[in-house]
Amino acid sequence: MSASIGPDGQPSVFNGAAWVSADGRYFWNGAAWQPTSRRRAFRPNFFVLGMGLVIAAIVVFGIQRVQFNSSHPDVVPLGITNAKIDSPTQIEFDYARGTACASVSFTFQFFDKAGTKVGDDLVSEDGADVPANKTIHFTESIRTGSIPSTAVRFTGLDVCHG
Repeated sequence: MSASIGPDGQPSVFNGAAWVSADGRYFWNGAAWQPTSRRRAFRPNFFVLGMGLVIAAIVVFGIQRVQFNSSHPDVVPLGITNAKIDSPTQIEFDYARGTACASVSFTFQFFDKAGTKVGDDLVSEDGADVPANKTIHFTESIRTGSIPSTAVRFTGLDVCHG
């Protein structure tokens, strides 16, 4: 068989897939000896590297966004927040203050869609104990008077009585 002696004059070796010359420069394709392709030096795949850099940049940007949004989770917004008119005689809101107060009361002012003050100021009758830097939810029932029907929002002024 002509495949047993390679073009280099040495016996060929079967590598599991084809007969290869002893010097590894030729392989037998069944009809003739063919030169093997030379292995080139490593060439990086620039597309894969570029996509890796893009993905890394997106991940870093996402991590920074999450850290920025949650950098101060213990900061409590002071004053009245989440104010809502439930009915003509009931409102609810969240409240926090920087210092503790044994008895805090509120004076509420109501406003219409245009931002104009409507109705009289209403004063809460009960004083509440409020700790420092902690949000407390209040539901106030107005006993004297009622909330104007044109009111869409309200503000509250707090007064600490001790």
